[in-house]
Amino acid sequence: MARDGSTRELLLDAYVALLIEEGERAATVQAVADRAGVSKGGLLYHFGSKADLEAGLIERFLAFGAEDVEALLRADDIVEAFLRSSIAVDSGFDRATVALVRLAQLPTGGPARAAMQRIDDAYASAIAERLGDEELAHAIVLMSDGIYLRSAMGALDPARAEAELESILAIARRLGA
Repeated sequence: MARDGSTRELLLDAYVALLIEEGERAATVQAVADRAGVSKGGLLYHFGSKADLEAGLIERFLAFGAEDVEALLRADDIVEAFLRSSIAVDSGFDRATVALVRLAQLPTGGPARAAMQRIDDAYASAIAERLGDEELAHAIVLMSDGIYLRSAMGALDPARAEAELESILAIARRLGA
């Protein structure tokens, strides 16, 4: 039987949803299968264990991150593109990030933390390459983290988001970006 990519994606979507909504303990193999509307055997065909689900999520996150970095490298103004893309919009990448954060907080979260650091480093490297300044690139990444966190928490007022973002861009430009 050929592996069906759409079933894998459906299972990963269910795993992500459970991690976000209920946490790692609730994201059992059975719960993921139930949420996806797949038998437990069907899940185990695609992911042999809960650890394999985590590895699949990490793979998904890294793919999203690599696509995002590639898009930034094509941008005329990498800093503006990066900061504007930092607003949480409940995309697949955002959902994978939130789910991975849940895993990263666990004592066993080393692989999740490493994946997040890998993408963070890729962003910083791409920005530093364009700006010629690693410290400034690091500061831009930290600004992005703040934008993402505030917007994900709803603390970035949508009516004022553009003005706040323009203010942050102006500060980044004063810093030399």
